[in-house]
Amino acid sequence: MSKRVLRLIPSIILYICAILLAIYAIWSYTYCADVISEARAAGQLATSGNEYDIANFYMSYCGQYAAFALLVAAAGLLLQRKQQAQIVPGVVGIDPSPEDGSDEDGDEGDEPDEWYDEEEASDENEM
Repeated sequence: MSKRVLRLIPSIILYICAILLAIYAIWSYTYCADVISEARAAGQLATSGNEYDIANFYMSYCGQYAAFALLVAAAGLLLQRKQQAQIVPGVVGIDPSPEDGSDEDGDEGDEPDEWYDEEEASDENEM
């Protein structure tokens, strides 16, 4: 496998986990809806006055999985963008210059005035 594919594996794993969490959140939501509707049909639960309990039931059994799915998907996206930024030069946040501040030729970043004056002086000496 290429190095690029190997760098993307952790973000792919996070995406797969996010999909699995989202599927479980949907499944648990349908289960919660069935339980609430059966309790209301049997007369064991009155909707008025129990709104907090019903919302708490949904949040406890399916809301947290939906939130986790969103967080894991966001982590996968951030990790993928970070890895792509390390692969592709010129992306914002990447400084292609060496750490010591020198150019590719080893100079410490000549000023344009310096090399222009040297070139002009050498041209005058040749005439």
